[in-house]
Amino acid sequence: MRRIFVDTSVLFPFSVMDLLLALTENGLHHVLWTDELLDEWERVIVRERKRTAASAASITAAIRETFEDLRIEPSTYRHRIDTMPGPDPDDHVHSAAAVAAEVDALVTNDENGFPIDELAELGVRVIDPDTYLEELYAEFPDDVLSTVAGLARSKTRPPMSPTELLAVWQRAGLHRFPATLRPRI
Repeated sequence: MRRIFVDTSVLFPFSVMDLLLALTENGLHHVLWTDELLDEWERVIVRERKRTAASAASITAAIRETFEDLRIEPSTYRHRIDTMPGPDPDDHVHSAAAVAAEVDALVTNDENGFPIDELAELGVRVIDPDTYLEELYAEFPDDVLSTVAGLARSKTRPPMSPTELLAVWQRAGLHRFPATLRPRI
């Protein structure tokens, strides 16, 4: 099973995080996480006024509980942080965790913050979310479609069809993945 680490840049808006976690729940991949990742997401989503502090804390608490077994233990990566490549020291913790956990991919919208060639030398493939999701769909088309349909059925405020959910992801910055799925939904 694929093991991925997702940079905070992919987790905004929440709809993309929701999709990635639903795919984890359905056994198509594992999204590994760190305390630093969830803490950063919580800070940013509150700062951007997309969630209240209480709502953000509730979401990260649910992730910590539901996906407890996918947490990357800090002792495995913190000693690597200062040796990671990239211009933004804040991203080094994510790179270090991805390297330490030997993930199949680090999924990010920030390829400048995560140098592709240098991280590849450390065993980590850097990939954008559209490409990653298209690859996952190519491998498990029926399961991905089933996950999308189930996620749409779970939406009640407001209710959403699978097609409406694809439009939400497109507005969130995914373009090829929704376009690939649209004729099949």
